[in-house]
Amino acid sequence: MSSEVYINRDTLSNALRALYATADSFLKIWFVLKHMGLATGAPPVVIDTASPTPSLKRLFSFGHPEGEFFVPFAHTSRYLTMKRDAARSIVQTNIQRWNSSQSVVTCDPTGYLDIRDGAEGKLLVSPSRSYPMGLGSGKNGFALKDDQRVTLPAIAFAAWYGRQTPIPVAEKPANYLLKVMREELCIEEAEYACLFVDKPLVVSTTEQKLSDVDIYDVCQALLKAPSAPETLVITETFQTHAARVKSMASLDDRPVWLRYSPEKMLLDLIESGAKAILLYGAPRTGKTRAIDLLKARADPQRETIQIHDGWSYEHLIQGQQPDESGSFSWQSGMLKKAVEKGKKIIVLEEINRTLISQSLGEVFSLIEDSYRGEKNSITLRNGESFFIPEDVLFLMTMNTIDRSTEDIDDALLGRFAAIEFSPRVEDLTVMLRNLEIPEEKARKIRALYAEILDVYPLGHGYFSQVKETTDLITYYITKIRPVLVNHLAGLRSNDLSQVDNLVNTLFGN
Repeated sequence: MSSEVYINRDTLSNALRALYATADSFLKIWFVLKHMGLATGAPPVVIDTASPTPSLKRLFSFGHPEGEFFVPFAHTSRYLTMKRDAARSIVQTNIQRWNSSQSVVTCDPTGYLDIRDGAEGKLLVSPSRSYPMGLGSGKNGFALKDDQRVTLPAIAFAAWYGRQTPIPVAEKPANYLLKVMREELCIEEAEYACLFVDKPLVVSTTEQKLSDVDIYDVCQALLKAPSAPETLVITETFQTHAARVKSMASLDDRPVWLRYSPEKMLLDLIESGAKAILLYGAPRTGKTRAIDLLKARADPQRETIQIHDGWSYEHLIQGQQPDESGSFSWQSGMLKKAVEKGKKIIVLEEINRTLISQSLGEVFSLIEDSYRGEKNSITLRNGESFFIPEDVLFLMTMNTIDRSTEDIDDALLGRFAAIEFSPRVEDLTVMLRNLEIPEEKARKIRALYAEILDVYPLGHGYFSQVKETTDLITYYITKIRPVLVNHLAGLRSNDLSQVDNLVNTLFGN
């Protein structure tokens, strides 16, 4: 028996009927940009006469003998296909028109896409600061009408995208195809919410992969006799759209490159060779979890040191301690012991709880990448020679909200690569999905969280104990509101009332 299966002709045919007339055909250009790497914080996508071709083939090829492309969500027979030169005649041409504001284009996505001229006549496309606000809403967002939203059936489009994708027999076909589509197109949660709807589709499989001829025949059947659209029409105001986007993406006025994934940046820094990294931000924004995902606490190569209030040099490096006879001798502190034991990852949690520079003493400089190895040995206060090996990774966490803790001086910050872990709706979304919270309940929690972030940088981890059966008003009263009261009571009581009122609207009877 084969270890892999593929969707069958009936599934593809049903997917095409479900996709027909669910979006304006110009959405095809957005999909090409996504396949080429369009993403928040990523380098701009470079467009010329040929660069979109590989993405066009992956997304829209359908076995046409002359290399034409098929656009399954288009709303008329005229727009269901594109000529083989679509990289130039469709993608480049229309992006150039958007860039020059030519009125012949029926939609204008430049409210959320930045398009600018590049070298040698190329075009550079990247998300704007407001992205994805506007995507999927009205004509400019690739919907069929201005008062509607795009309603791509997610499983149907995943089936089209995976028309020749092998599916492991151990996987549920629909779930696997959705996963492949989202990963290969790098579709973020907010993008998914803007464009896709959850409409059931039975995904039947066969051991035989659909040939190019099979796919062409199925598409030709739709081209010859388009059926009435099965479109789920959703009328939506821009205000409703904006609220939905806000509950899925952390938007602000900062440059797009500041909306990075801190977990990914941590991995990138380590891959680039960084050996001293500071993770800073509000409590419960995922700093420690990111470290745990990198190396489990129980791993013998990792040492975790929880800093406590008022810790000094003797706690971390060395100090005079009494032995059993009452005599004092030099004893290694926790950080020095970790180095002596050959640990490869040393984690210092909440370094802001003490004057960390003083606590590190003369070892302060050795943590920096360029002062590693025996050649950079220093003499400790007891006369012992000490160095930190080149391959030791130091990870430190710092809470930037707690008002009872110590400031970190610039000299220490200058010795680290530092990553800010900001509160992000995106992280809450992932966490709620992992907790298997039903979507309607998760939607309300995200809406509440987005409102809270307007007034206070609450870490998404404060919602980590939510369960499917949790009464959310009680949870808010006992888990969330005390934190807000501590920071908003008094001069900012109106902000607290604003959040309280939303809780009543979302979860009250």
